Amino acid sequence: MCASARSPDTDSLMYPYDYRPRGSLLRPLLIALAAIGVLLFVFLSPQPQVLSRWAGAQAAFRVQQVATVVSAVTGPRAPGAPGIVGEAVPQTVGFDRYNQASQLVDSAANGQVSYYRRSLPSGATLAYFTVQLGPGVHIQVINADGATPGSDASGDTVWTDGQPHLATVTEMVQAPYALHNGQPPIAAMAFGFHGATRTSDEGTVVINGTRHRVNPGRAALCITANGEARLGLFDINAINECAQANGAGPMILLQGKVATPAVSEATDVFVPFNPLNEDFALLDWRKKIYTGTYPKTAIGVGANERGAFLVFATSYGATGVELAGQLKAMGCVDALGGDDDTSTQAVWRGTPVQAGSPREVPDALAIYASQ
Repeated sequence: MCASARSPDTDSLMYPYDYRPRGSLLRPLLIALAAIGVLLFVFLSPQPQVLSRWAGAQAAFRVQQVATVVSAVTGPRAPGAPGIVGEAVPQTVGFDRYNQASQLVDSAANGQVSYYRRSLPSGATLAYFTVQLGPGVHIQVINADGATPGSDASGDTVWTDGQPHLATVTEMVQAPYALHNGQPPIAAMAFGFHGATRTSDEGTVVINGTRHRVNPGRAALCITANGEARLGLFDINAINECAQANGAGPMILLQGKVATPAVSEATDVFVPFNPLNEDFALLDWRKKIYTGTYPKTAIGVGANERGAFLVFATSYGATGVELAGQLKAMGCVDALGGDDDTSTQAVWRGTPVQAGSPREVPDALAIYASQ
């Protein structure tokens, strides 16, 4: 989770007429000192924290077409060659072969949902959930305190009740508001972003066909009613096709190519960092997190002979290129980065996959067994 300081424009101190007595120097001196004091107060006082400076939800209705769908998964891609720039990218081995080489911790929903762990060559740990999309599973955003996300008059992030709402993912999945058809989630992972002065996810949010927010400048995961997984930028028309959607970003794997700051143009293996030019205010900070070994979350999409699948991944000690490379190795075509650093957290059957004290977050993306 990141935040940036935004300094508001400071209006010049202006006076409509000169009320000073002629020959007096004390009054203008005092006025000048007062003006300096005001400026120091403005610039030294804590400023509102924001993540995204997008134009707002109303602007979404004026968008003509914003690369509406980057990925509508239709089948697995051909294996990629090892990376030649920056970090190496492993060969694609495919969904089943990759998982067979990982540690299966547990599975649910007749095997449609599984929890794996894997030790990476760098010493990092990858804990991930696989979801074979189909009638047996349901994906849904759950919000802290069961609050409803929305947008204010300017299109910025807000909870519709005007109150702050944050919780850990463990707290969310154990709460009554997380029940779906009377059942708690099998698993859940923190995913979206929020700013320090507001606690609702600033990305696009669609829950069970109800559109709560649209941010066309930020990529989102979309799941259609017929079980198709999509990643990309969605305008107001395209988002109507989504039964579920959760915004995050940036894209870390795009059409089989790994995002890296080491290139400025796409190659056979890599694309530049933030390849869709998502509207992050602190892109350098996000790049620092991506190139470092901070904990990270991401969701990958791919397809096999059984249909579309999702991978909910949390990494500990891996760089972003390493995480994206592992998602590609297991057959993901595209992957969207999610929340990170101390916000990184995922739970399986109510228990965290990694020990620690994560911070509270506004929402999580949950996996249920359909009945």
